[in-house]
Amino acid sequence: MLLKKLLSGLQNQRTDSLFSYSVVVADNDPAKSAQELVEEFTKISPVQITYCIEIEQNIALARNKALANAQGDFIAFIDDDECPEVEWLWNLLKTCFDYGVDGVLGPVKPSFESEPPIWVSKGKFFDRPTYRTGYQVNWDQTRTGNVLFKREILIPGELPFHTEFDTAGEDVDFFRRLMGQGSKFVWCNEAVVHELVPASRCNKVRG
Repeated sequence: MLLKKLLSGLQNQRTDSLFSYSVVVADNDPAKSAQELVEEFTKISPVQITYCIEIEQNIALARNKALANAQGDFIAFIDDDECPEVEWLWNLLKTCFDYGVDGVLGPVKPSFESEPPIWVSKGKFFDRPTYRTGYQVNWDQTRTGNVLFKREILIPGELPFHTEFDTAGEDVDFFRRLMGQGSKFVWCNEAVVHELVPASRCNKVRG
């Protein structure tokens, strides 16, 4: 159901007819669990949707598969448990042009499945750091859950995401290498996506 909500949120992104976009779904499940849903959306979607599969379960391989199937001069990443606001892509792209940079990151805000306990809200356990729009981020402040970047900055002949990072860390390493070659990324605080937080993640763990 999370993927369905994401695909729905990607149908009506603001463009003002100034740019077009398409969607790539990289399924990292050998059972192709996302295929049927994507095929149903493809039949009714005004936006082109490409389905691809990476049968080896490795987040870096899945991201590389998505990139290999992506089109256009810019690439945006969003996770399957997130949903973008209607001006998400618009704000990312505008900020990229306004600041003359290679890429832009934005905030991921929690969207609770049910009202969280008071201790969760007070402790801000699901809040992530945010910055003013235009702030130049360092590689250790990055992630791929909400980002847009120019395709041209990808390092020729090198896999974008290194596969030794099979479960985590591949995104920070990706940005570290790009920034090492001079690529610049800034923050856009208006390019918001919302991450679903299930009730099961709001329970105290007793030792």
